Amino acid sequence: MKLEQLPLSEIELDRKNVRVCTPYILEYHEVRDLVRDAFAIYKEKINPSAQALGELRREANADTYPVFFTDQLVTQFNIIYDVDETRLAFETRTEDEAVKMYRILREYRIIKPNLSYIRENLSGNLTEFVAALLWQIGSIKVSLGDLRPLFKVDERKNRSPIYIDVKCLPNYPAANDFIISQAALLLSNLTFDMICGVEAGSISFAALLAKEFAKPMFFARKAKHYPEASLFEGIKSHELFRKKVLLVDDTIVKGWTKERIINEIRNQGGLIDACFVIFDREQGGKENLEKLGVHLYSLTNRHAALSKRIPRAITFITDYEYDEIDDYFENPAEWHKRRNLPYYELTPKK
Repeated sequence: MKLEQLPLSEIELDRKNVRVCTPYILEYHEVRDLVRDAFAIYKEKINPSAQALGELRREANADTYPVFFTDQLVTQFNIIYDVDETRLAFETRTEDEAVKMYRILREYRIIKPNLSYIRENLSGNLTEFVAALLWQIGSIKVSLGDLRPLFKVDERKNRSPIYIDVKCLPNYPAANDFIISQAALLLSNLTFDMICGVEAGSISFAALLAKEFAKPMFFARKAKHYPEASLFEGIKSHELFRKKVLLVDDTIVKGWTKERIINEIRNQGGLIDACFVIFDREQGGKENLEKLGVHLYSLTNRHAALSKRIPRAITFITDYEYDEIDDYFENPAEWHKRRNLPYYELTPKK
């Protein structure tokens, strides 16, 4: 059994210790495999000086595995078998090591969208509420580049410590229903004849929104597979003539993909003056669409996602990660420079 396969119901960072809990009674052989995998991860990603995993020490309902280092100092992994759960504690040598272990383990927490918890613990507005919900279901992902690669953005040329991925929304019906209902409310005063989704992340969301409004829906590819191919799927060219289209996508950065789709809709005789996204990264996309005569509507944005009003019990990010993301958005070029990464000043594809 691998550590990444273990569903975690709780995770706590306490100085040099990380404590987690799984709502399952684990077998001894499963724990043995988990500890071996945890040691391999610890040695590879956190402390290469870890030399060996020691022999198991068993006392009553607890197991202890010592971790030996080249300088003879020892830490340990502890496992406690309770009546209806198994608790694990990872002792590390420094607080920095504990933070890294915490950042690894938080990815394995059990996702339980809890709108009531957000309402009770957040005093913000709707944009912050939606951002908190996206944090809660793991749609907002963070990487500092040390434990896993940085995310690729800007036509996959540049790097980013944050990535928004809402493709998991259908996996959480309560969260999905809330997002759909709020989007429908936001767009209720608009007039349009059909909805256009964008491959691939927004297709399911666009389909649900189309059902909500009882409108036809088709989708656009991000690029043509070959010159004579249509950019659109699910619609014929003449069906666009003088039809007003609402463009729907999951996120927006610069808006260049949307610009190509907007131009193609107009080239085929369609009309478009509105675009909706769930998350606006606020990196120039709204302004670029305004130049095309298209107004951007969004449920949330990066300022809401980084609001100090959203509790860390929802975001699970550390102070250092927060500052790193904030620095990136403040000046992406300078952020790349500090990390000795190339930065590409890109222009939209025609």
